[in-house]
Amino acid sequence: MKLTIKFILALFTFLFYTNSFSQKSLELKNSNLEGVSPEGKFWWWNNVTRKGADATFSVEDFDTNPGSQRALKVETHRLGEKGFHLSSQYNQKFKGKEGDAVTITFHAKNKGGKGKMKLVIQSDVQGSYQGKDFILTEDWTKYSHTFSLKSDSSNQAIRFWYMTEGTEFFLDDVSISI
Repeated sequence: MKLTIKFILALFTFLFYTNSFSQKSLELKNSNLEGVSPEGKFWWWNNVTRKGADATFSVEDFDTNPGSQRALKVETHRLGEKGFHLSSQYNQKFKGKEGDAVTITFHAKNKGGKGKMKLVIQSDVQGSYQGKDFILTEDWTKYSHTFSLKSDSSNQAIRFWYMTEGTEFFLDDVSISI
């Protein structure tokens, strides 16, 4: 009897610590960009062009990451004055504390290859901005980066900046783990 109780306590302790220290994948409302509104736009994404930036944002349903039915396609015509003037923001905010490790994984490609895309994480707290540049290939490739959060906030958000003019970017299967 005592052995059974000790075993059960050890099992619960193990499960508690395993769960406490493992990364958790956030439940994203549309992480893989499959859901489209009646207007033909992705439900949880906001595309930005300002200060001279110009691009065509569309739903790609032919050239997608294997296993996916839709991807975000961005045809860049002109870059803006700054990198963030041409971007796509995932509108589902998430909670994080300073020092938390947040891993963003996504699949992307660039027509012709060598297109530069920046992954950005930022909250509503001044000074929380962080970015990582990726030079994309012409084939669907899985990219990933881990950020250490700079602030406590319930409004952490990710954004993708398109840093190469006159090309096509494709983005799919975005996930956030914390």
